[in-house]
Amino acid sequence: MFGNLIRECGVLDSLSETAQKVLANLVTIFLGISVAFNMTADKFLKPATLLILGLGLIAFIVDTAGGVLFAKFLNLFLKKKINPMIGAAGISAFPMSGRIVHKMGLQEDPQNFLLMHSIGVNVSGQIASVIAGGIILNMFGA
Repeated sequence: MFGNLIRECGVLDSLSETAQKVLANLVTIFLGISVAFNMTADKFLKPATLLILGLGLIAFIVDTAGGVLFAKFLNLFLKKKINPMIGAAGISAFPMSGRIVHKMGLQEDPQNFLLMHSIGVNVSGQIASVIAGGIILNMFGA
């Protein structure tokens, strides 16, 4: 965000380049190191943690497959067809799943520009995840 602000000012080109590339990489490295110091095996490798990781993996698989299958189901009834790959971007892994869907579409057809559509679906997946999380917290929270 800071790099984008400096870039849009248009005055500090070298500082903008540093903030967008080098500074972002340094912050990522320091964040990774600080998280890694807290992830000792006795705290991290517990059955509950591994269960959460497994459930997350299953959720991503089911959500991606469900989005693709739902788009295919809708295409049975719609006159203007929907690209089923857009359904795969409905998960809340923003923005990576939207970019992957776009790249897959470009590999299939270089004229196929799906980025805006896949990011839109990706954002709606994030919003749905927040709403679902709020409902779950409300139902099972204190």
